[in-house]
Amino acid sequence: MTRSRKMLFRGFLAPGLALCLSAGAVSAAEMPKDQDAVLDYIRTAIETKDYEMLREMVFWKDTGKIKKRIVRFHLARSIGRPIKSITWEPFPENGFDAAIATGKLAPNMDVSHAVRVVFDEEPIDAKGKRPTAVFLVGKRKDVYRIGLVNRAGFDDDDD
Repeated sequence: MTRSRKMLFRGFLAPGLALCLSAGAVSAAEMPKDQDAVLDYIRTAIETKDYEMLREMVFWKDTGKIKKRIVRFHLARSIGRPIKSITWEPFPENGFDAAIATGKLAPNMDVSHAVRVVFDEEPIDAKGKRPTAVFLVGKRKDVYRIGLVNRAGFDDDDD
């Protein structure tokens, strides 16, 4: 793996953390506006195998094509999996400080919470930890969106 690709994976913050956006099947009016709606929206997208619904919730600003592919892959991995639990968790105000301090990463929106989806599948380690996806969320224009952590200051397209 090339150095630039390793940096891209490190910039992903956590496996299954974030996702991509396409032009408009779901309007802003249909995006979730409160905590319960966010949980229902993500649960419904995963359980009904509605990849486009989940993808539309992602805020794609400043996301290069390689990052989009990675995020889309992680979104697709979540679709149709049985859910054991889905929780709403506060995201610390200084949660991105270490990533931002490198000068190489930056969130593409303000993030206030994380949605943790634990899948009802076999544990992935001896401690009983189950497969998990974490989505960073925050409000943009009065609706919740999934935010991403992107490379800052340069293009990640490897062209």
